[in-house]
Amino acid sequence: MIQRIQTVYLLISVIFLTLASFNDTIKFFNAETVDKCSYSVMDFPITMAIEIIILLLTFGSIFLYKNRVLQMRVVGFDTILIILNIIAVAAHVAMENFEGYRIFITWATFLPIVSIVLNLLAIQAIGVDEAKVRSLNRLR
Repeated sequence: MIQRIQTVYLLISVIFLTLASFNDTIKFFNAETVDKCSYSVMDFPITMAIEIIILLLTFGSIFLYKNRVLQMRVVGFDTILIILNIIAVAAHVAMENFEGYRIFITWATFLPIVSIVLNLLAIQAIGVDEAKVRSLNRLR
């Protein structure tokens, strides 16, 4: 299981998503009032629930290595959920009134995007494995 490159991609994706979950993704600072505010994915109930589902699906998809088609579907669905979670966090932050605040985007903001890329690489590697298995079945 660990010998397959898609397992490594998915494991790194789980690590990045976990780091992004528990770190502040966006920070706001107002110089006039010396007010600081920061947001994490876990600050909102909806995004927290989606993030937990994403983490469970990504970690669970590692163990679906015997059923490659299902594994590709789960990782694809997981990628869509990551995109929806990014949009949900952006919507929550956009709805707040932060006039006069400076926005600082932290390193944790980019981890879900890297995770999306890793999921796409995993889907591609799973597809290559599936093509190899099917070509071997044709030779029999």
